[in-house]
Amino acid sequence: MTPPKVPADRTTVLVVDDEDGIRQALTRFLSRLGYHVEAAANATEALQQLSAHHPQAMLCDIRMPETSGVELLPKVLAQDPDLAVLMLTAIDEPRTAIECLKLGAYDYLIKPVDLEELELSLQHALRQRQLEVDRRELEQWLAREVAVRTRDLEERSAAIEDVALDALAAARDWEGTEAALSKLAEELGAPREELVAELKRRRG
Repeated sequence: MTPPKVPADRTTVLVVDDEDGIRQALTRFLSRLGYHVEAAANATEALQQLSAHHPQAMLCDIRMPETSGVELLPKVLAQDPDLAVLMLTAIDEPRTAIECLKLGAYDYLIKPVDLEELELSLQHALRQRQLEVDRRELEQWLAREVAVRTRDLEERSAAIEDVALDALAAARDWEGTEAALSKLAEELGAPREELVAELKRRRG
């Protein structure tokens, strides 16, 4: 099944590898696919590029001097939790692969990287990233809607309570007052004793 296409022309990919030849080869390949590519030779440069260009995805070598890709991974995700990360390594190390996935990487590819596999994995990673972004935005929108509707409901309830208590205060000798207070408390979800006290206050 062909994976859904991510609009590459609006997507920036950061390539992090200490080997110049690999960086250039991956940059050329991804550029031909239509991605905008930034490159970094080490973890320090990667964090700088992340801050400057805000890429949506990162291809990161695991074995790099000073700071490894495994050590870099939580740092970039702390800076951008939505970053879609693919880890690259020349050595097939299952434990390292599992560690990377636990830390938040989307996939783990073995060098020399199969370019078709890389293309598909990157598309899937970007698609998953977009789904997560959309889900979070939907949750935030729903939370705002609930807050607005709750506030509106509270305002309407307050208005209903105010009108009802004014009416009961005016109808001093109405025999249905007690039943009306009970019904009002039930409908508004308010303590009946508070309504009774407010009614007494309004009656003076």
